[in-house]
Amino acid sequence: MRRQPSYCLVRAIATALSATPFVCAAQSETAAGIGVSGNVEYATNPFLVDGDNTAAVRGRVSISPFVEERTSRSSLRVSADASFSKYSRRYDDTIDLSTLVGYSNQLTRQLSIRAGASLNSSIGGLNNLNTLFQNPVPGVVLPPVDITIIGSQERTTQVGATAGLTYAINDKNTVSLGSSASVVRYPEASNRNEYSNISQSVSYSRVISPRISGGASVAVSRINYFGTDLGDALIISPSLDANIRLAANWTLTGSVGVSISRVNIPFGTLNSTDLSGGLNLCRTNVRSDFCLNGSRSTAASSFNGIRTTSTIGATYSYRVNARDSISASGGYSRSSVPRQFLGEPTDYLSASTSFSRRFSDRMTGQVSAGFRRSDFRVTRSNAYASIGLNYSFGSR
Repeated sequence: MRRQPSYCLVRAIATALSATPFVCAAQSETAAGIGVSGNVEYATNPFLVDGDNTAAVRGRVSISPFVEERTSRSSLRVSADASFSKYSRRYDDTIDLSTLVGYSNQLTRQLSIRAGASLNSSIGGLNNLNTLFQNPVPGVVLPPVDITIIGSQERTTQVGATAGLTYAINDKNTVSLGSSASVVRYPEASNRNEYSNISQSVSYSRVISPRISGGASVAVSRINYFGTDLGDALIISPSLDANIRLAANWTLTGSVGVSISRVNIPFGTLNSTDLSGGLNLCRTNVRSDFCLNGSRSTAASSFNGIRTTSTIGATYSYRVNARDSISASGGYSRSSVPRQFLGEPTDYLSASTSFSRRFSDRMTGQVSAGFRRSDFRVTRSNAYASIGLNYSFGSR
């Protein structure tokens, strides 16, 4: 008797510690697993605080379960991560939590749909650091990181949902529609402003040649701050987009456009137009990957108003042999003050490198080091080094 997908998900959880995924019915496969990791880190100023005697040793333990079901047409994945950190001195213990649900379905040869939901709650925005200078994942739209909260000892909680569809008019022309909504809260901060953000987007792309595709898109975002009209904004962002395969291993993806904004300020509104866009140049071969990326965008901030953020970064990874690999990443970001305020922009600089060894199919170890610097209000820096182990149970 054919088992239904919902039954598969239940059974997947029950068999999460099995060595291989199991096949559930002829047309669907379900996998489940749990990742456990731990690391010890020494940091000279982990929260970028102002003052003396800021160094501390941190111990961190993370648990990351997932369940995934795939068929020939659809995919459903539910994942989560819970991390507990304890510091040797000065700083309070922290708990960071995140969950992610993603679904996609190729309904017909021409029409596909997608949907997702997420929750992220972390201290100092540290969960967002991994996306600041990384090459974006195709099809995944992430809000710009507010670099003014990086390193703070305040909790940031964000809940979001997305939905969209893509329709292939023919072999060369495609239209996509998307919607997203998010709420950002600062439950432990009295000087931050919480807000909601609702966005709609439409895009068109055309295959021009086997190596080149291009198109256009427009996104409309509405930002509303809780308890006040000050800082509420409407942002319209049209752009021209292109994807070019320069050579066998090189790809160039880019967009250029403007962000047209209208912001509520005392006694009226403020209108402005800013350049926006992004550029990703990547090279991939058997043993190494390299990406250079840059972006400029206008989005909400935690201080009753929108800010424009420019970022440039690079990532590199190299597989030394079947067991060992090295990686490095870094970049620079600058964020303006909200339009209705006076002040200096915020700069953020980051660089890191790591060495990873696979001891078995399920266990890996890492040694890493890095540096961060922020000049939000005052200049503060942090240098750190860590060592850790990861072990996976169930499907990988």
